[in-house]
Amino acid sequence: MDGLNLSNISGLVKEIDVLGILFSVMLIVVGVFVASLLRMLLYKLFIRFFPEPTSRNVSRAIYYIIIFVVGVSALGYLGIDLTGFMVAGGIIGIILGFALQSITANLFSGLFIYWEKPFKPGDLVKIGNVEGWVTDLTVMSTKIVGFDGVKVRIPNRTVFESLISNYYATRVRRIEFVVGIAYKEDAEKAYEVLYDVVKKHPLVLVEPEPDIFVYELGDSGVNILVRVWVPSRWDLTYKVMKDLLWAMKKALTEHGIEIPFIQNDVWFRTPLRVKIEGLEGLDKGKKPNKD
Repeated sequence: MDGLNLSNISGLVKEIDVLGILFSVMLIVVGVFVASLLRMLLYKLFIRFFPEPTSRNVSRAIYYIIIFVVGVSALGYLGIDLTGFMVAGGIIGIILGFALQSITANLFSGLFIYWEKPFKPGDLVKIGNVEGWVTDLTVMSTKIVGFDGVKVRIPNRTVFESLISNYYATRVRRIEFVVGIAYKEDAEKAYEVLYDVVKKHPLVLVEPEPDIFVYELGDSGVNILVRVWVPSRWDLTYKVMKDLLWAMKKALTEHGIEIPFIQNDVWFRTPLRVKIEGLEGLDKGKKPNKD
């Protein structure tokens, strides 16, 4: 023991007295009690808005943060110099902050999405330029299966900052078609034909009433806009889209109403001269050469 120089560790442990030990122990006991109580209360609060795994992990993370702060404070009251430790911890924290910036952004974005609930698994949505059914929603990402069966993972930060369209948020939705007829055709007759097709479809709602009107005079024909309200379920909406488009085309053809194609009129600024081979000598009284 004579070879042990206590002055070498005097910089780390300044002075530990009985009062400091008692205060540190009390601080740790109270801190653990408060952290445990807060963990339980936050879990019960989060479980109302977030899934069970997310609520458990977030409350557990807050618990360990409180325990860490309490432990560092207790060591300080014991007289242990933590300056070097705090400096090193600060540097590591800055490095981790930059390294985990994307992960942190996705985590908090996921929490906000859970809180706001713009969609849920099973909904048909459009997020940015991705369209499909939501299959899973975690604190880090949202997974969607598109119409082509491809599964897409979107980071929650991107989801939170994107324009979100939820087709299942309401029970009904409006779909529309553009039907063109030639300028020579009777628009009133075309309207009657289209309205008759629409009202006969069993999935088209009576209220709100279908809306059919001329909305554009195009380059090659008159464009008629057909708007109908249908159930929001995709299988029903898809059926209406297929049925009506084919039925309207068939009905217009049966009633002799022409659906136009692109036509261009070409005008010449100066008169054209046409030259017919083999007839050059007719103006001079000569017979054309038949060879």
